[in-house]
Amino acid sequence: MKLLRAHDRKPFQDVSKHSDAAIMPSHVILAELDAEYPVSFSRKIVQQVARGERGSQGLLVTDGLTMGAACNRGLCDATVRALGAGVDLLPIAFDQDKYFDAMHCAQQAAQCGALDRPVLERSSARRLQSFR
Repeated sequence: MKLLRAHDRKPFQDVSKHSDAAIMPSHVILAELDAEYPVSFSRKIVQQVARGERGSQGLLVTDGLTMGAACNRGLCDATVRALGAGVDLLPIAFDQDKYFDAMHCAQQAAQCGALDRPVLERSSARRLQSFR
């Protein structure tokens, strides 16, 4: 964990502190931080580490949701977990129909209260403004 904090996370910490650059949390599992979910779906890592410790207020963009590491968990689960974690953009490549599936999952999750509305409201719209 010390090596991760001192070495691997250092470039991201520097970027987070000095710019509003977009950062891409990957679909890897950092067992020391969250043994259950990949970084891109981990509310604990996104909220406590990226937004908390690092103070990043820039855009967070997952790696592609059609990648095996994400879609093997199920597109609905990946979509809802990433949004619930506070990730701003969720790219879907190669299969445009999956976009509609993901939007449907997100809409259903929002309607039944499975997504934290304050996290969503702090998310995308405000951060996207800096990219206009």
